Amino acid sequence: MKSNPLVTLYVPCRNYGKYLSQCINSVINQVYENWELIIINEGSSDNTSELAIKFEKKYPNKIKFIENKCPIGLQKLANKVLSMANGKYMMRLDADDWLDESAIFLMVNKLEATKNAGLVYGNYYYTDEDGKILDVEFKNRLANEDIASQLPPHGACTLFRTRSLKNVGGYSEKVNAQDGWDLWYKLADRIGAVNIQVPVFYYRQHGGSMSRDNTRLLKARSKIFEQISNKLEGDYKPKTLAVIPVKESYPDFEGVPYREINGKSILEIAIKNASMSNKINSIIVSSESNKVLDFSKKLENEGKVPSHERLLRISKNNSKGVPIRNFMLLAGEKYFEINKSYPDIIIFLSLHAINRNSKHIENALNVLRITESDSVVSVQEEREPMFNYGKNGLEIINRGRFQDLIFDKERLYRFNGSIIATWWEVLKTDTLFGKKISHIEMSNLDSFQIKTSAMLEYFKNLRS
Repeated sequence: MKSNPLVTLYVPCRNYGKYLSQCINSVINQVYENWELIIINEGSSDNTSELAIKFEKKYPNKIKFIENKCPIGLQKLANKVLSMANGKYMMRLDADDWLDESAIFLMVNKLEATKNAGLVYGNYYYTDEDGKILDVEFKNRLANEDIASQLPPHGACTLFRTRSLKNVGGYSEKVNAQDGWDLWYKLADRIGAVNIQVPVFYYRQHGGSMSRDNTRLLKARSKIFEQISNKLEGDYKPKTLAVIPVKESYPDFEGVPYREINGKSILEIAIKNASMSNKINSIIVSSESNKVLDFSKKLENEGKVPSHERLLRISKNNSKGVPIRNFMLLAGEKYFEINKSYPDIIIFLSLHAINRNSKHIENALNVLRITESDSVVSVQEEREPMFNYGKNGLEIINRGRFQDLIFDKERLYRFNGSIIATWWEVLKTDTLFGKKISHIEMSNLDSFQIKTSAMLEYFKNLRS
């Protein structure tokens, strides 16, 4: 390597003192020696400060310790480090993880050889709490023409050009979690990303890992997609039609749309949540029952819901009902009758998804545009074990709750029945989903659907 640029590493730490020495020593033992390390204590109550001070005294020219009595948040902390970083490159290392001794050498070499890339990442080992290697995560090589739709690398142990970080305004402080998505979309699309197909760090999973706080991460990602989408906004706003299909009754669930929760009917809740999204232009309630449509009209006349259209869809005399694509096409034709043009996007909204809100809807529409996909579906991670039939009988294909750790390559997602957003041109010429499908992940609670009387009563009791 002709040049030997300085690399700034920083380690945020909050009550991870028992892992900190291993983390810091992995930096000290790097074969690449031109680095500086900033250790930040985020209000720890354990021995973090004592350990960090010892390392600072031993390596005064290499290690700097910062004491924050109260946590300031990962994003603000990252921007603070960015303002004081002296290195050409910059990397976050979590206090409970540690680097392979060749990590910095390999990653610096890669960026020095790839001048048009803003970041580099590698594979990593999964370990248990004691540091025992359990598996290795292999990140796929990038298809450069399709960066936006791909999962980002692990947020930590990704090496960035410091100048590139500054050029895109650093880290977003408007989100309360950071797992790589923000910078992935800001840097990879504009500047480029490269990877190296070797494990460069050890990713410890345990009960306190931030990656396990799934609700926080999902909310953060939603906010990130919103910010990116806002930057894409031009003068043209895609015309989006929301379709709420309504079946009046099921064998064990009579009068579904009329049932009330806190004085509001299920149908009223669904229409209102759709109308609260500023990305929805029109709403159609689709049903095979005139009684349902009359009820929908009554809700509008009484001012309980905003103006919307009603559509009597073609009845089908079987238990499966009308395929989703069919009534979405019918809704699109209804929209054309009224507006003399077709919608750009049709979004299916399940009546039963009682915890779906306007933020989920907008997240789906943002992802549809950002990833330039044919469709977006709402999913939830399948955490129950699943099996496939093999030569020796059933073979497990995901470990689910049978093992505490779930690796990226083992994750399975299922449609949670809440949202399907599709471009009209895809819907009318192809299939419901098209060829390129993206997703939004919803939590188990947000994915909850009321499909029986018992589930309705359970939900009411849960809320009370």
